[in-house]
Amino acid sequence: MRWDIKGWAGLQLLAGALFFSWWQGYWQPLDEGVFWWFNQRLVTVPGFAELVAFVNQRWIDGAVALLMALFVFRHAWLASGRERARICCLLIIMAGCFSLQAAVGKALPVERPSPTLVFEQAERVSQLVPDIKAKDASGSSFPSDHGIGFATFLVFAIYRFPRRYLFAVVPLVLALAMPRVMSGAHWFTDFLCGSIPLALITAAWLFHTPLARWLTEALVAPAEKLLRRWRLQG
Repeated sequence: MRWDIKGWAGLQLLAGALFFSWWQGYWQPLDEGVFWWFNQRLVTVPGFAELVAFVNQRWIDGAVALLMALFVFRHAWLASGRERARICCLLIIMAGCFSLQAAVGKALPVERPSPTLVFEQAERVSQLVPDIKAKDASGSSFPSDHGIGFATFLVFAIYRFPRRYLFAVVPLVLALAMPRVMSGAHWFTDFLCGSIPLALITAAWLFHTPLARWLTEALVAPAEKLLRRWRLQG
């Protein structure tokens, strides 16, 4: 693939607009509104606190990550020959991009505690449902690592998976990204203005330049050897 300057610049500008509009405080009213909407329902809606606690357990995160990996592997299984190896390379590149984005996110000079730590009167799901070890607070919530994982997967799905998959993937990713917001461990913009801009910048460099093709070509030969050794190459 050649350089797509318009696509590259457009994604960078969108990422910058999301981040700097957040930096200027334009999203704060929405952040507080979303937080209190969910927080109040922890005590007013029967069973809601239990549901939020359940979906915010660590093992749920692991199960979701495995589900996303299996989604990619299923796509690879339906392919054959060199294309199967390319899709496996895609999973490796995806994991590498997540790690890089998470490192960049931690390096950002932003100190932002989660809303449950900002508002002393906030309900805490860990106190409402003490039998479940659920995450409902973070001393440094921006950007959301949880959200980075989902945003990265969504970007790769948009650019590399068949369009018919997106009808299932997009709603699923958006739904799975919400539990930390529902519990108050993250602000809504930790995902929208923190995680998504990092994913957009990644998409700009990977899919609107030759970078993704170069990385895939560098990895595809070793991947083919492994698949043949494991008798998985079709």
